[in-house]
Amino acid sequence: MLDLLTLSHRTDHAITAFAKASAEFPPFDNGTQLLDRDTIAKIREVGVHPFVLVCVQGDSNQSPHWLICETENDLPKFVDELAGLPMLGECKLLRGFERALRLETYEAAECWFSWVKEAPLGRAEIVRLGLPLSASLGSYYGYPTFDVSSAAASDNGDRRLSTLSTLFEAYLGADGNNATRIRLVEAFAFALSRAFGARGEYHEAIWIVDRALQLWPSSIHLKAARHALGLKLDGKMVPDRLVKFIGEDNLYLKQFVCPLPFEHFEISPSGEVLVCCGHWLPTSIGNFMKGPIDGILNSAKAQKIRESMTDGSYKYCNHLDCGAMIQGTLPTAKELDNPATRQAVADADYRMKGVDFLTFGFDQTCNLSCPSCRTHRIVEKTSASIEKARAVEEKLVDLLPTVKVLHINPAGELFGSKPSRKLLEMIDNERCPQLILDIISNGTLFTEEEWNKFPGIHGKVRSVRISIDAASKPTFEKLRRLGRHEPFVENMRFLSRLRAAGTIPQLKFSFTYQLENFREMPEFVEFCASMNADFAIFERLQNIAFTAKDYRAKAVHHPEHPQHGEFLRIISKPIFATPRVWHDFDYQGAAKMTSDQARERLAKTQAVMPNAVAVGEVRVS
Repeated sequence: MLDLLTLSHRTDHAITAFAKASAEFPPFDNGTQLLDRDTIAKIREVGVHPFVLVCVQGDSNQSPHWLICETENDLPKFVDELAGLPMLGECKLLRGFERALRLETYEAAECWFSWVKEAPLGRAEIVRLGLPLSASLGSYYGYPTFDVSSAAASDNGDRRLSTLSTLFEAYLGADGNNATRIRLVEAFAFALSRAFGARGEYHEAIWIVDRALQLWPSSIHLKAARHALGLKLDGKMVPDRLVKFIGEDNLYLKQFVCPLPFEHFEISPSGEVLVCCGHWLPTSIGNFMKGPIDGILNSAKAQKIRESMTDGSYKYCNHLDCGAMIQGTLPTAKELDNPATRQAVADADYRMKGVDFLTFGFDQTCNLSCPSCRTHRIVEKTSASIEKARAVEEKLVDLLPTVKVLHINPAGELFGSKPSRKLLEMIDNERCPQLILDIISNGTLFTEEEWNKFPGIHGKVRSVRISIDAASKPTFEKLRRLGRHEPFVENMRFLSRLRAAGTIPQLKFSFTYQLENFREMPEFVEFCASMNADFAIFERLQNIAFTAKDYRAKAVHHPEHPQHGEFLRIISKPIFATPRVWHDFDYQGAAKMTSDQARERLAKTQAVMPNAVAVGEVRVS
């Protein structure tokens, strides 16, 4: 463990570094140099210390070329100019910076990790940080500046690692331009986790990652790195999918191809379109309200995400929480069952002609205010609801005839949502002859009366999933806030009858485990069986609506939680390794099926449920 004296020394290091100086502008021992006279003169000329300042040195008879980004508001033009530098491919430090400024965090970290490993290859790249004692600037903000020389590099891996560490400290300790600065901190921390991890210096890596997570707690890459580092320091095995977050990429994921980005189109409440569940792949490919469907479907980002499923990087994915990665159910290229996806992968053609699976989470309106999802009841304003309903009618009418599967509504309650009800009204055999539905609901409004208001969906429903989170009345009414247990159970009996009659081919109940309900997990499996449910689904609590402190108090699946040991004893029971139970347990001692058993179960499920999404059975709703 790092002692407080060491932590204090390191925290002060970035501050004291600025004060080190001599008349000859010598290099620091932290991989950087002080600002030289030309850089200081340029800052004075600009009139303010720019957020990013790059000096490209030409031959001895050429004047230097300056690239200036005064604030993050100037980034679009600046980044394009930076990307246009002819020598950028030889400058991995600067190339990583360009990637980070474009919010390509994984690629930035890969650049910097490679830069450290490959020393001294590439051009000489100098980071300048701090003023000499003889100089003064009225507007010096502590942002690093960059020099690129035409000369070949002559440094080593140790010095480059020190440079990255100092850059991390500089941006962590600076202020202003926060939206971009914080993402730079994230990217540097990710790179340093890999670089220090590759050297076995896990304490150093975790110290950096922890501080970056305080600044950017939603980082999917840093959370994966933190988990892997924690396992390593505890002497436990790191899952294959997480090894690359603390060292070299073992290429484990290159053997698989996730089909979802090729087939999936998810409309979120803001209109942002995703290609997977937002917890697992949060990067948007466009906005439903702002562009044509084809433009979104084949945007540059959409194609990059699809490519990442084939090159083994999965660079936009949440490696820590993805249910398919945890369960080992990702298919290989040969196992892809959609001909269009199989052909796209074979041809490396990442443009798709249509949407097979549409997830409609366009409206957060709900009659409940479950604590795990929201702090209060959400009902969209009438004007917004009308606008969304109109967009559904105008933009989805031409898409629906080609959609094979519609998932509705993971964001709110479909029976309480005007846009969702409008979509259900549009569905019938004439308009959508091949469409099948997967319904997600909290169940409290799923009455026989409501069911009968939408006759067009009868015979088209493939599955119904109900989020419950409890096996008892007190827990239900606490975690399903504003819900009443007795009417809910009556609704479940109605669904049970539909399942028994074969009207609904599959019925699933889900449970987000947390402090208030984890002791009811075995009883929940029994409740599911009593209601003819095919599967009980267990998912870890995500921090959607909590403060960081409250989340830590509720997240019993975290190893540091006081009740984590009791949680592990409960999920070690054999009932959780049965075919009727789906879960995302990635904890030592948890009862679970083998990867082969999980894949066999998935194959059987798909045989009963044609066109099932191979990796989409366990989702957050």
